[in-house]
Amino acid sequence: MDYWLSKQLNITFSPYEDRLILRAERGEHGVANVLLTRRMAMIVLQRLLVNLTELTGLQKTPAQHWQEVLQMAHQQAMQAKRDADSAQAAAPAPEPSPASADDASAETVQPPALYLATELTTRLQDKQLAIAFTGLPMPQAMTQPSTHEPVFAMLLQAEHIHQLIELLITKAHEAQWHLPLTLPWLENPARPQTGLGGPTVH
Repeated sequence: MDYWLSKQLNITFSPYEDRLILRAERGEHGVANVLLTRRMAMIVLQRLLVNLTELTGLQKTPAQHWQEVLQMAHQQAMQAKRDADSAQAAAPAPEPSPASADDASAETVQPPALYLATELTTRLQDKQLAIAFTGLPMPQAMTQPSTHEPVFAMLLQAEHIHQLIELLITKAHEAQWHLPLTLPWLENPARPQTGLGGPTVH
């Protein structure tokens, strides 16, 4: 399958749907909203954790030191995220030119495509983790037979995997899903966060 590459990902929780919503920016291919069930969120977290271990070569570290290594790497990843957010907030917003404003007002805004996530594919390549989501188009898949479609893919370095893990756990905590997952090295997911932007997490 061919997947459109996304470089920015936001995550919110929908109480109405009881789903996490991944909003993937796919450039010229438009925005895709992907519904993530509790079961699928658990699968994503498990796959991220397994690949994080392989990507960082943790198998070469004595098992008794795994927690310390992961905790240090996680803290560094989240500090990098905070620094990036601070720099972005301090940067002045560019002023749109009159031509671009006219063009934007003339365009017809297309609603984001909506999918229910059904499969996650992961592959390690060039010291990065490629993740790709496949899903069913909604709402038509609720009433008629539909084929599974490639939705989007992302390339993540180890730092971004740490950031995405905390983001997913934070949102699952807000959803009161009580995932059966214990990570002693993870910081307390109390900070409000909403998204992942490659190569930085928001």
